Amino acid sequence: MKHLCTAVALVGLALTGCKTDIAPSIGLGDPYPAPMNDPQISVLSPELQKWLAFHPARMEMDGDKPLQVEVPLRNLTDRNYQIDYRFIFFDKHDMELRPTMSWRFTNLSPKQVVRLRAGAMSTEAVNYRLEVKWAG
Repeated sequence: MKHLCTAVALVGLALTGCKTDIAPSIGLGDPYPAPMNDPQISVLSPELQKWLAFHPARMEMDGDKPLQVEVPLRNLTDRNYQIDYRFIFFDKHDMELRPTMSWRFTNLSPKQVVRLRAGAMSTEAVNYRLEVKWAG
């Protein structure tokens, strides 16, 4: 009983002596900066990364027409995959343009290349980001 009382007293002292840190957490820089982390292509389903190969994008930008982008994508496997993708467009200040494109479906046949395409809805678009995930 004596040991129990001593243990309770020590726990009580420890709890009253501790302060709770209420300071906000600081933001940290991305540990994987470009070019190792390509901000223009985001594979949102990490297990897909090793099975997909992205070719260099083709961009068509004419001041009179909105930006058009095409990114060839190859399925590196012998399996059929179904994915969703979307392009997000940005203006010259790197601000996201609205509305954001809805997700599009495509089928990736084994070892084949598909061309993921989209056009911005505004002539203000000067850059893009492609997002890819499992369909569904």
